[in-house]
Amino acid sequence: MTTSTGFLLKGTAWTLGTYGANQVLRLLTNVALARLLAPELFGIMLIVYSLRAGIELVTDIGIGQSIVYNKDADDPDFYNTAWSLGLIRNIVLWLVTLAAAVPVANFYQTSILVFILPITTSGLLLGGLTSISRSLLQKRLKIAKLVVFDLFASFISSVGYVALAYLSPTIWALAFGSLCAPAVVMVGSYFLLPDVKQRFYICREFARQILHFGKWIFASQLVYFLSTNFDRLYLAKVIPFELLGIYGIARSISELLGGVIMRLGQLVLFPFIASHSQTPRAELRQQLATIRVTFFLVAALGFSLFVSTADLAIRILYDERYQAATWMLPVLVIGSWFSIMANINEATLLGLGKPSYGAISSSSKFAFLLIGLPLSVKINGLLGAVMVITLADLCRYVPIFVGQRRERFSFGTQDLLATSVVFLLIAFWEWLRWISGFGTSFDTLPIDVSAFFINRPSESQ
Repeated sequence: MTTSTGFLLKGTAWTLGTYGANQVLRLLTNVALARLLAPELFGIMLIVYSLRAGIELVTDIGIGQSIVYNKDADDPDFYNTAWSLGLIRNIVLWLVTLAAAVPVANFYQTSILVFILPITTSGLLLGGLTSISRSLLQKRLKIAKLVVFDLFASFISSVGYVALAYLSPTIWALAFGSLCAPAVVMVGSYFLLPDVKQRFYICREFARQILHFGKWIFASQLVYFLSTNFDRLYLAKVIPFELLGIYGIARSISELLGGVIMRLGQLVLFPFIASHSQTPRAELRQQLATIRVTFFLVAALGFSLFVSTADLAIRILYDERYQAATWMLPVLVIGSWFSIMANINEATLLGLGKPSYGAISSSSKFAFLLIGLPLSVKINGLLGAVMVITLADLCRYVPIFVGQRRERFSFGTQDLLATSVVFLLIAFWEWLRWISGFGTSFDTLPIDVSAFFINRPSESQ
């Protein structure tokens, strides 16, 4: 086994193991909070979380990615410049959110957002003060240490969320709970690499390099936010908060596998390809091909089982207030398969120093949602919206595949094979459920099939 292959396997094992545990922890926390809190509180916080994520993403200048990609990242002048730029950015963002709180509350006609937004976005200040040691660990390919630290931070955050919700089952538990993770990460980050000493310093040349590399990251993150959060922000205006909260939970669960794969791309695939940029592409592609096809086929098995049992998980874990998620979740999970492929492929292009394709792909997805979501809601309500959201990442996949073809680093045959296996396995598990008397995971879809035949004009007419 080569050193490169060994890193990929070990990095994948650590990432999947710890981040998989992280996602299980996230699910259990979600279930506990759903038992303690009302659905409409999740609906309000879905707006807050989406806006906070948007504020961070649309102003992302690629500081972390620059550290991973730049050969001078271990130079104190470079990483202190990166840290200083990040601190300035986050302070400005926090001030902007303070000014935006009242207009946002008026737009959604929810006065409590005036107080909730400043509290939750205080995490921006904590993020600005966080050491860049996590990005340096990624640069140095010390994946195990990084993912264990992130798992620890998630555990503390989950305990904080549940404890606050138990003591005060109100929206304030969610607001203050959102600060637990950034606080733990900020403090803990300074113990990860004791040799890294942060100080405020900006080197003009290194700042120029970071901003030059980050221009496409900025564009990519801007449209990425719009493409991944437009559904939440739009639906918040057209459906009740209670139903929005249920949709948010279904959407969150559907992203569990996609989140693991995105993490794998960020922590393993991107730095691996970036560190092997001098290797001939044909040789590098060959190193990835065997591991990649095996991984996707194993993922297809787990993914298909997830789709076919998703509704059962809702029935078992959530009370009757959240049962509308039983029809949303299986459909949304199918859409996350296209997200998984797009995330993996985008990470390879980023490792090749081609972040522009990420911006183009997210733009395609956003354009599809911008046109399709309002039309689908008007024609078929929330069901139509969920169907459009499911197909959105397929629009994102296409430009990325074109980019891979241009860079002579595509895996189209593997992706087609894995996708075919996924849908065949879903059909098999659904058939097995049906003949066993458990119905299918799509039985609760709000479709009146009989009405179609009743209202359909007869042949004689």
